[in-house]
Amino acid sequence: MARYRLTIAYDGSGFRGLAPNDGVRTVVGELQVVLEAILGPIEEIHMSGRTDAGVHAREQVLSFDTESAVDEQRVMKSINSRLGHEVVATDLRAVDPRFHARFSAMGRGYRYTILNHRHPMPFSAGTEWWVKDPLDLDAMNEGCRHLLGEHDFSSFCRRPKQGDRDEPHSLVRRIDAAHWRQRVDDAGHRRLVFHIAGPAFCHQMVRSIVGMCVSVGHAKQSPDDVRRVLTARDRNAAPSPAPPHGLMLWQVTYDESTAPDHV
Repeated sequence: MARYRLTIAYDGSGFRGLAPNDGVRTVVGELQVVLEAILGPIEEIHMSGRTDAGVHAREQVLSFDTESAVDEQRVMKSINSRLGHEVVATDLRAVDPRFHARFSAMGRGYRYTILNHRHPMPFSAGTEWWVKDPLDLDAMNEGCRHLLGEHDFSSFCRRPKQGDRDEPHSLVRRIDAAHWRQRVDDAGHRRLVFHIAGPAFCHQMVRSIVGMCVSVGHAKQSPDDVRRVLTARDRNAAPSPAPPHGLMLWQVTYDESTAPDHV
């Protein structure tokens, strides 16, 4: 039995999330069918972190065990030919049996993209949230300073369902970086991109923070209100989460001195 680490990128638009879910189309559900057609039965595929329906990933890391001999390039080619442009395998390698896609991860980074322009763009509408009214970038970044460090993020998280063993019940998290950057293309389209990084995130946390930032950017709330909502530890104190399609899991980091090395 050997353990493998598989890195994929995907467009989440056509999926009901990442994790397998009976009766609906999910990224790992589709991927497992392909992997088992190549390698035989796979008991479980572990994920570095779940993503909701409509959320995308530039770098999602998975791990699984197989008794079959694995030709990494052939398996990746087969995944990419069968799943097309929606799910793309970018790396496959044998790893130490102790490696776990989720529990070995040391950090995760997300990006959220907003098109802040007078009209939407049809060709990028699936990966960015169109916000018509101008946003105050400086106010949004001022508010983000209150997020840095370790806090109870109950106001920005959807509580785990009772009996969900995969999700820790504490909503205390550490944020190492949180800021917005502006990009303006040659046609004058203004995009604001949110960068956030930390060891782990709870359900809907990033989207809820983005929703709060947009409220600050529209002067509906002040930058200091970010701290007020955070310390309230009340989900009802925060604005509604931003829509899922603007969010992308950007990067997952590991201790590269041990985790991904060939065995």
